[in-house]
Amino acid sequence: MVDQRRRDFLKIAVAGIAGLAIGGFAGYLFGSSASNRRILELESEISKLRAQGQKILENELKIYNWSYYIHEALLDIFSKQTGIPREKIVYEEYEDPNYVLTKLEVGGSGYDVVILPDYCVDMARKKNLLLELDKKLIPNSKFLDEKFSRDLPYDPEGKFSVVYMWGSTGFAWRSEVEDVTTLEQIFNPDYGFLPKYRKKITMLEEATEVICFCKAYLGKEIEDWSDETLAEVKEVLIKQKPYLAAYAGTNVYYEGLKKGTIYVAQAYNGDIVRLREEFSEIEFGIPEEGGTIWTDNLCIPRDAKNVNSAHEFINFLLDPAVAAVNSQFIGYANPVKQSQDFLGDLLEDPMVYPPEEIQDKMWLIPSLTDEEKRRVEKLMLEVKAL
Repeated sequence: MVDQRRRDFLKIAVAGIAGLAIGGFAGYLFGSSASNRRILELESEISKLRAQGQKILENELKIYNWSYYIHEALLDIFSKQTGIPREKIVYEEYEDPNYVLTKLEVGGSGYDVVILPDYCVDMARKKNLLLELDKKLIPNSKFLDEKFSRDLPYDPEGKFSVVYMWGSTGFAWRSEVEDVTTLEQIFNPDYGFLPKYRKKITMLEEATEVICFCKAYLGKEIEDWSDETLAEVKEVLIKQKPYLAAYAGTNVYYEGLKKGTIYVAQAYNGDIVRLREEFSEIEFGIPEEGGTIWTDNLCIPRDAKNVNSAHEFINFLLDPAVAAVNSQFIGYANPVKQSQDFLGDLLEDPMVYPPEEIQDKMWLIPSLTDEEKRRVEKLMLEVKAL
């Protein structure tokens, strides 16, 4: 997510371009005739369907997304392309995805498209809260990078979600600190890194993130939840714990890194991209053993009223030109491979797009059974209690 200061700046940028025609909008951002043509092609496709007398879309759409997580001028363009009145496209924001799940469980949320993090897709899918997507209505899914289009642990058959944006979990460190390049630094006291920065290091509160990184350090498979492997993980975490300042979330490590009370933190890349705007002496990287890829996903609630419009909106966001506009604006990586032709400097920013050789070593957070979740929580409670 993007912070309020950046959001205020971006509002000014949107105000300056929101009145431009579709082609002008794309050209303004990209300076590219190719992206201009693609936007115009999309408008032409919709016009052809209308000319054939096919009423394919409902006349409204309601969207629920993380705060500061879309280029809102795109909603104006979507309205122009589809003919759905702009005032009928309702866009609302949330801060806690668990609140979204609660609304979906109660029923009658009124939303047609919801953006959910991977673990919430897993829960919503298992609780039968999501509508199965009609992939024929999302032809732009052909542009998805292969690693985001199949075998996703939270939606193995890809029936209920499409990746919207993605990011990574790795390590952030202040520039005066030794670069974090290997998990040996983080988990092995004998390596020397832990003693050197004793009580200046934080690991995430999220137990699965911590354990998966530890398994990577041990050379174990990320999907291995055997008693033997968890026992080895516990032993490593117990040895690491005396050197940690805390298991900490964003609100702790963000301020700690900025003020210098924390030197190194297991962190989400989006937080560090945001922190970099306030404090330039900060670095972020993925260790050579790998790190987490997390995703936010486009889903349609089971009780959505405007299903065709929802599919059309998802398809719109997967157009390479549109995805590039969106990523450039909010500063997150998107899953549309062909959009990279338009991303410019953003694609070269390793905080946003880790090098391909690093991405190949990264993993998606596994989908856990209830029993596995209990064992993970028990393990971390025992470590933290020491």
